[in-house]
Amino acid sequence: MSLEKMDDFFDARADGYDDHMLIDLALEDFYEEIARLVENEREDFRLLDLGCGTGLELKRLFEKYPAVSVTGVDLSKKMLDKLKEKYPNKKIRFLYGSYFDLSFGSGYDVALSTYSLHHFNEEEKLFLYRKIYASLHENGVFIEGDYIADSLEKQLFTLSELDRLKQEQNIPDGEFFHYDIPFTAETEIRLLRETGFSDVKIAKQWDETAIFLAKK
Repeated sequence: MSLEKMDDFFDARADGYDDHMLIDLALEDFYEEIARLVENEREDFRLLDLGCGTGLELKRLFEKYPAVSVTGVDLSKKMLDKLKEKYPNKKIRFLYGSYFDLSFGSGYDVALSTYSLHHFNEEEKLFLYRKIYASLHENGVFIEGDYIADSLEKQLFTLSELDRLKQEQNIPDGEFFHYDIPFTAETEIRLLRETGFSDVKIAKQWDETAIFLAKK
């Protein structure tokens, strides 16, 4: 298979992305659970959304917290354009680019990522988790919903396959191409704890998806 650059991959699929996630993959329950897990005493709390895409996870959050202030990060301009069209009057700060490179700022009450971080190895994930941890204020919460591997063997196989494909296609380290690398739930929990999160648990799990709740 030929690897596709991450931004090109999602730009090319922006128009049909919502239907793919909600109809083809039937993920309504997933997004409802994400919204249920987001809790804050303030109506205008601050939320960091990593890999926000077209904002599928934000629809229910805006219904629950109309005054929430969102910082949305994504490297697909077309995905962000879709999000802007959906919510022209909401408090959203758009950050266009890689969340490895951009500064998120700090003082967020909640950080959120849905189906976005399963493209990276352990070292890359730890780097991101540390950025997320630093962006949260004390007692902040990180909610990550993503694919999971059902075995360590599957996790290691996909990692080795990505290395092989990158070598075959002369892709240097540091460039991100679309390839799924789901980790086991145990690996995810270990990495979040290594980052410094004090309370990490699986809030909800389906066959190949889990939502992790990590408190600072």
